[in-house]
Amino acid sequence: MEQGGQEIDRLMRAGLSGDGAAYARCLRLLAPVMRSMARRSLPADRADLTEDVVQEALLSLHLKRGSWDPGRPLLPWVRVIVRHKAIDALRARGPAMDEPLEAHHAIGASDADPLTGLHIEQALARLSVRDAALVRGHAIDGVDSEALSKQLGLSAGALRVALHRALRRLARVAQEDGGWTPKT
Repeated sequence: MEQGGQEIDRLMRAGLSGDGAAYARCLRLLAPVMRSMARRSLPADRADLTEDVVQEALLSLHLKRGSWDPGRPLLPWVRVIVRHKAIDALRARGPAMDEPLEAHHAIGASDADPLTGLHIEQALARLSVRDAALVRGHAIDGVDSEALSKQLGLSAGALRVALHRALRRLARVAQEDGGWTPKT
């Protein structure tokens, strides 16, 4: 994995420098590695949480990518994110339950993700202008932290705090609008 780890590091560095194709390739290479990390971080009887952990870890990695130190290897940093997301998933779901699929009549009723397209725009419209700009700029448009800090006139630390609060407000708004429960 040493060679693959170096390639992933190189692609992430290029992605942080603005190369979107390199960043996309980095995420494609990271996904199976993260899946393996998630399986090792979860108890055998909770393997059903693997994909949720990977998705949450990928989202967290995307949102926090600017905090990675390019002078250090990426995979140990990713491993910590995956481990924390696995712990969060276990806490959020409680003990495993064996229930027959037939007991859940609503499964498959709707494939729509409540936070896509129109829903996300409606939720953003209920935030303050600054909160919506923070979320849209960083989480949706992928503007790097430094550029966003300058654009909004915030220090790096103030940006992190403001973004964290804006994402919490967005989660609350989305939960009120559609019953979506955020994964933390």
